[in-house]
Amino acid sequence: MDLREFDSFPAEYEVEFEADNADFGIPGVAFRNMMAIKMSIQRIEGEYYCLGNVMVPVEEECSRCLEIFDTELSGELSFIIKTEDSKAVLAADSSAEVVNIKASEPIVDLNNLIKEALLLSLPMKPLCSDSCKGLCPSCGANLNEESCDCDVEETDERWEGLKDLL
Repeated sequence: MDLREFDSFPAEYEVEFEADNADFGIPGVAFRNMMAIKMSIQRIEGEYYCLGNVMVPVEEECSRCLEIFDTELSGELSFIIKTEDSKAVLAADSSAEVVNIKASEPIVDLNNLIKEALLLSLPMKPLCSDSCKGLCPSCGANLNEESCDCDVEETDERWEGLKDLL
């Protein structure tokens, strides 16, 4: 992002570009389409306060049935860009990420910030649907597509002593 392209502030920044797995390298995720970034930028003295989001369509593997499915990752972007000649306007207790740049070269590489936002938006266990039945633990059949005749009675040895009481 080149800050020289903005004439006045607050400014809106919107861009779409072809997402590349090599640039962001998120394991288990394949980018399918254009990545979109929308951000508002406010300037106070030499600091730029940036708040927005990033969205990209992806393919992931379901953690229950192991099928590939289409979904969307969406992450929040919140950071401050400081030039080397800016005065300390930032509050001491702020937890916002700070990106330092040279005043003579006001260009910011957003790749690391985008990757971090997308990593934080990844689900712990991606599911193709909330009602996904997963795989049969005995024969491995995808229970969303077919049923199997396996006996799936799960018993826990720790409770065997209580069966005699009934």
